[in-house]
Amino acid sequence: MKQLALILAFVPVVAFCVAGYTELRSRRSAAEKLRNLTPIILGIAAFAVSLNPQGLLQMTPNSSVTLSRVMTLFSAVIACSGVFITYSRRSSAVWVATGGLLLALFWMFNRILV
Repeated sequence: MKQLALILAFVPVVAFCVAGYTELRSRRSAAEKLRNLTPIILGIAAFAVSLNPQGLLQMTPNSSVTLSRVMTLFSAVIACSGVFITYSRRSSAVWVATGGLLLALFWMFNRILV
Protein backbone atom coordinates (compact mmCIF):
# COMPACT_ATOMS: atom_id res chain seq x y z
CA MET A 1 0.00 0.00 0.00
CA LYS A 2 2.85 2.38 0.80
CA GLN A 3 4.46 1.71 -2.56
CA LEU A 4 1.22 2.60 -4.34
CA ALA A 5 0.93 5.83 -2.36
CA LEU A 6 4.53 6.71 -3.22
CA ILE A 7 3.93 6.10 -6.92
CA LEU A 8 0.73 8.18 -6.87
CA ALA A 9 2.55 11.00 -5.08
CA PHE A 10 4.94 11.43 -8.00
CA VAL A 11 2.31 11.33 -10.78
CA PRO A 12 1.96 15.16 -10.87
CA VAL A 13 5.67 15.78 -11.41
CA VAL A 14 5.80 13.08 -14.09
CA ALA A 15 2.80 14.69 -15.80
CA PHE A 16 4.49 18.10 -15.74
CA CYS A 17 7.74 16.64 -17.07
CA VAL A 18 5.98 14.87 -19.95
CA ALA A 19 4.12 18.08 -20.85
CA GLY A 20 7.35 20.09 -20.62
CA TYR A 21 9.19 17.65 -22.85
CA THR A 22 6.38 17.82 -25.40
CA GLU A 23 6.38 21.61 -25.35
CA LEU A 24 10.16 21.83 -25.71
CA ARG A 25 10.02 19.65 -28.82
CA SER A 26 7.35 21.79 -30.49
CA ARG A 27 8.12 23.96 -33.49
CA ARG A 28 7.35 27.29 -31.89
CA SER A 29 9.38 30.40 -31.23
CA ALA A 30 11.37 30.76 -28.02
CA ALA A 31 8.89 33.30 -26.62
CA GLU A 32 5.94 30.95 -27.20
CA LYS A 33 7.84 28.05 -25.64
CA LEU A 34 8.63 30.17 -22.57
CA ARG A 35 4.98 31.18 -22.29
CA ASN A 36 3.87 27.56 -22.54
CA LEU A 37 6.48 26.31 -20.08
CA THR A 38 5.66 28.86 -17.36
CA PRO A 39 2.73 26.93 -15.79
CA ILE A 40 4.69 23.69 -16.10
CA ILE A 41 7.66 25.16 -14.23
CA LEU A 42 5.33 26.62 -11.60
CA GLY A 43 3.70 23.20 -11.20
CA ILE A 44 7.06 21.54 -10.62
CA ALA A 45 7.92 24.26 -8.09
CA ALA A 46 4.61 23.71 -6.27
CA PHE A 47 5.39 20.00 -6.13
CA ALA A 48 8.82 20.74 -4.66
CA VAL A 49 7.23 22.93 -1.98
CA SER A 50 4.80 20.13 -1.13
CA LEU A 51 7.71 17.82 -0.37
CA ASN A 52 9.23 20.15 2.25
CA PRO A 53 7.09 23.17 3.18
CA GLN A 54 9.17 23.75 6.32
CA GLY A 55 12.16 24.53 4.11
CA LEU A 56 10.32 27.54 2.72
CA LEU A 57 8.56 28.93 5.78
CA GLN A 58 8.49 28.54 9.53
CA MET A 59 5.39 26.38 9.76
CA THR A 60 2.84 26.28 12.55
CA PRO A 61 -0.49 24.45 12.43
CA ASN A 62 -2.34 27.70 11.60
CA SER A 63 0.07 28.75 8.86
CA SER A 64 0.02 25.19 7.52
CA VAL A 65 -3.72 25.44 6.90
CA THR A 66 -3.29 28.79 5.17
CA LEU A 67 -0.43 27.52 3.00
CA SER A 68 -2.46 24.45 2.11
CA ARG A 69 -5.42 26.55 0.98
CA VAL A 70 -3.29 28.98 -1.02
CA MET A 71 -1.33 26.23 -2.74
CA THR A 72 -4.56 24.32 -3.50
CA LEU A 73 -5.87 27.40 -5.30
CA PHE A 74 -2.50 27.91 -7.02
CA SER A 75 -2.48 24.30 -8.23
CA ALA A 76 -6.04 24.62 -9.52
CA VAL A 77 -5.04 27.73 -11.49
CA ILE A 78 -2.13 25.78 -12.98
CA ALA A 79 -4.55 23.00 -13.92
CA CYS A 80 -6.78 25.55 -15.68
CA SER A 81 -3.90 27.18 -17.54
CA GLY A 82 -5.04 25.52 -20.77
CA VAL A 83 -7.86 28.06 -20.88
CA PHE A 84 -5.35 30.92 -21.12
CA ILE A 85 -2.52 29.22 -23.02
CA THR A 86 -2.73 27.31 -26.29
CA TYR A 87 -0.38 24.37 -25.94
CA SER A 88 1.27 22.85 -29.00
CA ARG A 89 -0.56 19.56 -28.50
CA ARG A 90 -3.76 18.62 -26.79
CA SER A 91 -1.90 15.95 -24.85
CA SER A 92 0.24 18.64 -23.20
CA ALA A 93 -2.89 20.39 -21.97
CA VAL A 94 -4.24 17.09 -20.63
CA TRP A 95 -0.96 16.34 -18.81
CA VAL A 96 -0.85 19.82 -17.25
CA ALA A 97 -4.49 19.57 -16.17
CA THR A 98 -3.92 16.11 -14.68
CA GLY A 99 -0.80 17.20 -12.83
CA GLY A 100 -2.40 20.38 -11.54
CA LEU A 101 -5.57 18.69 -10.33
CA LEU A 102 -3.68 15.89 -8.58
CA LEU A 103 -1.38 18.46 -7.00
CA ALA A 104 -4.42 20.42 -5.81
CA LEU A 105 -5.83 17.22 -4.32
CA PHE A 106 -2.57 16.50 -2.51
CA TRP A 107 -2.32 20.08 -1.21
CA MET A 108 -5.83 19.82 0.27
CA PHE A 109 -4.59 17.20 2.69
CA ASN A 110 -1.00 18.40 3.16
CA ARG A 111 -1.07 19.86 6.63
CA ILE A 112 1.50 19.78 9.40
CA LEU A 113 0.25 18.37 12.67
CA VAL A 114 2.06 19.13 15.91
